[in-house]
Amino acid sequence: MSDTPQAIRLRELLTQHGARGADVSPTIAWAAFKDYGREVFDSEGVGLLFQAGTYDFTGQLLFYFDSVCQFEQIDEEGEHDHYEQLHCELTCPPNDVLRDIRAASWSFNYPTADAFFAGVEALPEFQIAIQQASYALAVTHEDV
Repeated sequence: MSDTPQAIRLRELLTQHGARGADVSPTIAWAAFKDYGREVFDSEGVGLLFQAGTYDFTGQLLFYFDSVCQFEQIDEEGEHDHYEQLHCELTCPPNDVLRDIRAASWSFNYPTADAFFAGVEALPEFQIAIQQASYALAVTHEDV
């Protein structure tokens, strides 16, 4: 896990919502991410992303339920330098219900964090994925 201030804050919220250990309920992780997203939503250069799908990123086919906060990084001249992403990544082996799910939604089309969260929660793919009993949790912060 990353030890950036953003990752530390997200892990604090996960703990406050009851996340214990590497396996977590998706409803707990989503509630913590929503709290974090509300804290940073109005910050300049910040976007929220929900993405879900089955991928082989690591040599093992996994279903990803990934809530992401993207931060634009600015250089000394005030120009765009790069993006960083904080992931609240939930994974599990794909099953027949999850295998064909694919979804992605950015917050840029929503006026508020809560409008974004409501839009995500209205997705049929989200409703299916949130029903999974538990996922493996990873909180990471990366340059993209």
